[in-house]
Amino acid sequence: MLVAQRHQLILELLEQKNAIKIEDLKPLFPVSESTLRNDLRYLEEKKKLRRSHGGAIKIQTNQETSFQQRTYSFKSEKENIGKAAAGLIRPDETIFLDAGTTVMELANNLPETFEFNIVTPSLTAAMAAGNHTNISVHLVGGVLRHSLQELVGPKAVQGFLEVSAQKVFLGASGLSFERGVSENHVFSAEVKKAMVASAEEVILLLDSSKIGKSYLMELLPLTKLDRIVTDSNISDQNYQKLVELGIQVLIA
Repeated sequence: MLVAQRHQLILELLEQKNAIKIEDLKPLFPVSESTLRNDLRYLEEKKKLRRSHGGAIKIQTNQETSFQQRTYSFKSEKENIGKAAAGLIRPDETIFLDAGTTVMELANNLPETFEFNIVTPSLTAAMAAGNHTNISVHLVGGVLRHSLQELVGPKAVQGFLEVSAQKVFLGASGLSFERGVSENHVFSAEVKKAMVASAEEVILLLDSSKIGKSYLMELLPLTKLDRIVTDSNISDQNYQKLVELGIQVLIA
């Protein structure tokens, strides 16, 4: 595990628990106690946490944009992507919905004329889908990641590995032609990977501003991506690259 990945995982643990002890971290990382203390010292210097006796506590930082703030970023593009993606759902299918803000726009525009099933780690997507009597909604278990109202952790991962779906509608932090689809958060990435592993078709919902960007956790290579739904601001060059890789590109 890279140092940056270890730091990210420590912060995500702190996001969930509000306080952590060195003793809690030792079983999770194959490094010495002094290394873990140095990690906490470094993260405190970066104003990501506050050290306490034998561990650290959470502080309010800008490390992660809230769900509401993300919703208003590229709002019109995300709305159009969500509406276009909704047209890909078919009767009696089981689909996975990710917890990102672009996928949430799909959840706000779900079909009402036929029955289908949704499995999701997202509290907000489950609530939106729950307003429709034609949809059977299944929420996986797990630990709540507050910033995205998303359930993560081993229970969430196992929940997706135990079921299957015709389609997964996936959000991501970035898409790079060198590194594929990537995600900035360790726990979210683990859940997304389980969703991809259990779905027949992988559909990425991504506004074009994220193309060409790469983040901490690699989710899947572009060769595993069946379709991408993006906005009309995608460059001709990027569009052509995706098509040449055999990916169906739907412009919203």
